[in-house]
Amino acid sequence: MGSDQSFWGMLEQPDRSALEAAATRVLFQPGSVICHQGDNSRNVLLVSHGRVKVSRFALTGEETVLAVRGPGEIIGELSAIDGRRRSATLTALDPVHGLLIHALALKRLCRNHPGISWAMLRVVVSRHRATGEQQDLRTGPSLVRVGAVLLDLAHRGADDLIATVPLSQRELAGIAGISRETLTRALKKLRQKGIIVTSRTSIEILREDELRSLCGI
Repeated sequence: MGSDQSFWGMLEQPDRSALEAAATRVLFQPGSVICHQGDNSRNVLLVSHGRVKVSRFALTGEETVLAVRGPGEIIGELSAIDGRRRSATLTALDPVHGLLIHALALKRLCRNHPGISWAMLRVVVSRHRATGEQQDLRTGPSLVRVGAVLLDLAHRGADDLIATVPLSQRELAGIAGISRETLTRALKKLRQKGIIVTSRTSIEILREDELRSLCGI
């Protein structure tokens, strides 16, 4: 479940066993809303399989996609820690299998398992840094912005060189902070270079190393 850099990947086996013992196994179908922005729920979700879209909605109803979380990642940790309402809406992009843990149970786990606390801290710090990096990208060239967003949102398949981005072009443009037309031009350039291929519902990264080099990552 997940990479070595994910929340799950940071844990030792005793910590994993403790989490599993305290959790309820859940399944969400593609397109289902796991929780809504503003909800008072204090559960955290540890994703085992599948991908979850994290997004915020303005008063006008306009959606901004913040992230896509995959296997091994924990979601909802902020509300569990500070008790405030949900800051984002979570939507299943695939069949999502996961472990649901109540905030009180998580608090006990963190008290008794320092490894879980340390992994949680690393997740919070990593996401804070990523937010700053995303803001920096919004001032760069559009092609670099698009490439960086694709790399950040990509989900690896069996082949490490191919990754699929599950969001629409409208959602990708919003994350990159550019217009839909600018995104279309950037994707066209990346296709011409043979770095990506696109379909109506997804984008596949074929030459990851070249895309990272283009973005300076």
